[in-house]
Amino acid sequence: MKFTADLIVFDLDGTLADSLPDLTAAANFVCRTLGLPEHPANAIKQMIGGGERTFVRRFIGQEHRELFDEAFRLYLEYYSRHCADHTSLYPGVKETLAVLSAKRLAVLSNKMERHTRKVVEALGIAHFFEAVKGGDSYGVLKPEPDGLAALIKELGERPERTLMVGDKPGDIISGRGVGAHTLAVTYGYGEVEALRAAAPEAIIDAFPQLAEYLLVN
Repeated sequence: MKFTADLIVFDLDGTLADSLPDLTAAANFVCRTLGLPEHPANAIKQMIGGGERTFVRRFIGQEHRELFDEAFRLYLEYYSRHCADHTSLYPGVKETLAVLSAKRLAVLSNKMERHTRKVVEALGIAHFFEAVKGGDSYGVLKPEPDGLAALIKELGERPERTLMVGDKPGDIISGRGVGAHTLAVTYGYGEVEALRAAAPEAIIDAFPQLAEYLLVN
């Protein structure tokens, strides 16, 4: 299958970048500070997605929901300073973005825009993107399609000429919701079975494979 796409929109965490080390560090800083149990990285991996508020609720646990406001404040304070300490690009991301530079490229994360921008800039890939947006950019989070729809409209493109790329079912559902093409990556934080159930048009196991699915025109 080959996609005809003028605009490619990427998720960030688990798609372009492995941010698990910094997300784990931030979560466990909050837990230590509040006297709560810390979590291993493989447990944190299952909690990623849905934006910062959902993430914080997951790692402090429902039984400690009365601590949410303080936990959220501590998390944002810590993560804003350390969001790119140990986050790294997945293999082949920078090289593949360069190959795709004839296309219009954008990022749409559920992470707050200021954190999304800081990570993208720290990783040295900001220049590839015409837009870098987060979960607070349009007031809606994936899998709701309205954020993606707003980004496509903002860039003056058409959904049917857009490709949404992500590692979670929410990325695929949002893409399908606006009538865009969809492609899932299996190396990120999503479960492969759940990704398949979301019915993307294509699934890849390594980022460089993306170029094989795109028509030149």
